[in-house]
Amino acid sequence: MNQKVLDHCKQLLEKRKEELHREQLSKDNPLDEAVGELSTFEDNHPADMGTELFEREKDISIDHHLQEELAEIEHALEAIVNETYPFCEKCGKPIDEDRLLAIPTTRYCIEHGK
Repeated sequence: MNQKVLDHCKQLLEKRKEELHREQLSKDNPLDEAVGELSTFEDNHPADMGTELFEREKDISIDHHLQEELAEIEHALEAIVNETYPFCEKCGKPIDEDRLLAIPTTRYCIEHGK
């Protein structure tokens, strides 16, 4: 594998990891703060609370997805350190450079990809 491509993939992974960390920090606030009330039971219409709960559940789902993406990034960065990064985890063949540039967290060649 071309070292230039490997370095570029590592840069992409580290940049995305940093973006995910920043995004997580901006989402850390409890439901009471999001609603802006001292109590979740006073002066709130039930529909307002339902909307807030829906939004919170959506945020939790998005956060779960981001955690999974972060885990994949960590795995790829570890594979770079271990010098196993550009190889398919199933067959051991080198992963095509174009595939790595498109999906830097990929673990598999095109034949074994998900």
